[in-house]
Amino acid sequence: MVLGLPHLRAGAGAARNGRMKTADVQALLADAGYYKGRLDGVLGPQTLRAVQIVSRNGSFDWRAWPDARQAVAAGQVILGAQGFEPGAIDGLPGHNTAEALRAWRYAQANGGQREFIDRPARGPEPAQAHVWPRHDEIEYRFGKAGGRETTAGTCQLPFAFPLAWNLSASVREFSCHRLVAAPFTRIFAEAARHYGEAEYRRLRLDLFGGCFNNRNMRGGTKKSTHAYGVAIDLDPERNQLRWGRARAAFARPEYEPFWAIVEAEAMISLGRVANMDWMHFQAVRL
Repeated sequence: MVLGLPHLRAGAGAARNGRMKTADVQALLADAGYYKGRLDGVLGPQTLRAVQIVSRNGSFDWRAWPDARQAVAAGQVILGAQGFEPGAIDGLPGHNTAEALRAWRYAQANGGQREFIDRPARGPEPAQAHVWPRHDEIEYRFGKAGGRETTAGTCQLPFAFPLAWNLSASVREFSCHRLVAAPFTRIFAEAARHYGEAEYRRLRLDLFGGCFNNRNMRGGTKKSTHAYGVAIDLDPERNQLRWGRARAAFARPEYEPFWAIVEAEAMISLGRVANMDWMHFQAVRL
């Protein structure tokens, strides 16, 4: 199981990006009191001993993993223990791990103070957006974060989507809140019909970055819409949280038809509304 998605086929291949480096793992191990050596980026015996101490206390099968993956998993364990929410402890440095590491670095540089990411209280909305609740009404409509209904629905995909954090694995369906399963399925089916599979893949609209993830907002104190299973991330590497229109791939004109399909289901794109987090769309109004 990956990120709480029971239908995912977990693969053991390499992650797409290596944003957590060995020196980062060493810094995390040192901060947690497991490592006293140099932060030299070398996965040597002293670093590996510290990694294995952390791993032995974890609930994952680290012994079958190569050393580099064990090291990332140890870093994820420490980030999670300190409340930075790296996602699944899988040794694969995807965007949740990268964001957790970024938040940890910010706290280290600012005397422990957590980064705050401002979000607009309100924003422009697609037609019929009233079918979905605002964030302050979310539990009235979808129930508690992490509750049974958050993964009771299944979104069917038109073809296999690679996992953005592990391209050797793919998913043909994923778990989501039961109330959004049908509109999510329609969005992907209509987008595939519009673009065709080859163009859809060229645009990297098939790089699945996750749906359900019971965590807080990045840089905020409220629960993320991912914690209710009503948000989706796509191609996170090229559409990072803090990137605006000048950098985000999904802000380009060729993605306009995709966003029109999303908005026809009254979903909200944070990129279109707030010019941030272009990877993300949700069934929640701002």
